Amino acid sequence: MRNYLKYQSPGVQFAVFIGLSAAMFLIYMTISQSLFGEVARALTSPGEISSETLRQFRWSQTLSAIMTFVIPALVYGYLSDERPLEWLGMKKSISPFIFFIVIFLLVAAQPFAIYMGQLNAQANFGPIQNELKRMEEITENAMSHFVKMNGPSDVMINLLIVGILPAIGEELFFRGSLQNILERWTRTPWVAITLSSIFFAFLHLTAFKFLGILTLGVVLGTLFYVTRNLWYNILFHFLNNSIALLATYYATRNAMLQKLAADDYKISVVAAIISLVITIGIFILIRKRSPYQPLTSPVSRTTHFDIE
Repeated sequence: MRNYLKYQSPGVQFAVFIGLSAAMFLIYMTISQSLFGEVARALTSPGEISSETLRQFRWSQTLSAIMTFVIPALVYGYLSDERPLEWLGMKKSISPFIFFIVIFLLVAAQPFAIYMGQLNAQANFGPIQNELKRMEEITENAMSHFVKMNGPSDVMINLLIVGILPAIGEELFFRGSLQNILERWTRTPWVAITLSSIFFAFLHLTAFKFLGILTLGVVLGTLFYVTRNLWYNILFHFLNNSIALLATYYATRNAMLQKLAADDYKISVVAAIISLVITIGIFILIRKRSPYQPLTSPVSRTTHFDIE
């Protein structure tokens, strides 16, 4: 079975990957219902929740990230190449310069993403508007319980669950697997980036923040396209989630952090355009510093880890 998918058509690769993902999601839902069935009800109810409920919810989120994102991607990689992690984009060489630039990319892209979120928040979905708002409130209530942190130990646990696991799992799934498959299938990188970003935004289950998440998905997809190295994506994703989490933790101590945690920043059109221009400029710089790697190019078999 090793290397089986590597020589199959992209359509077959897509079908197998989606099948794996659906199977793991169903298994997760079965396990979740049997082990954590009362958690969802408790989290969506008003009032405080017990420490035991919060502990179970954390385990549920951890299991969700591993089973629905990490395992399907790793199995797909295993079936595709004898070096599955490299096939998925986790290369053995990194550039400290690009790592550093990725931090600036995160900062530069945020105003445009926030602006797109502002536009999305004004959307009217007609007859399903109230139902979508109700679902959004339920999700936000659940997450408000989840991100309550009483000390450094809670912060570290949540950084693992909200920062590290999604950064690794979602990037393996959406960029390392899905985007690569779609690019082989469509032979058009920007179509693959757009489609995988739509999937990425859709699975966050928020109608009123869809465009903001879609924008960040496109940034992440473009970053992977110009570098072919998933480590840069993982850094970007981890920093994005972790900054939001830490802003929530420290929100009571700083007015600016309160606005950041509550998504209460207002971005002007001019600021959004400047953000977009700077983001494009950073991508051009990254591309110049990253040797072009075609999707179908062979991967080096060297076993050492190089720092460029």
